[in-house]
Amino acid sequence: MSCRDTIHLICWYLEGRLSPVVETEIKRHLEGCSDCRLVLEAAVNTLDCYFVSERADATSDAFRAA
Repeated sequence: MSCRDTIHLICWYLEGRLSPVVETEIKRHLEGCSDCRLVLEAAVNTLDCYFVSERADATSDAFRAA
């Protein structure tokens, strides 16, 4: 699998929307490609920031409502 293909599928990979065969190909590619691992790490960090922030906002709103 190429870097271009891997990067294109990173979001679906993180969401678990790929077939087991494609997921295995991506994992194999990520093991040997530090550039794509950086893209994966950036995507994970971005999602973590978004969802952690979203959860913190919801918790804050819940405390204000109580």
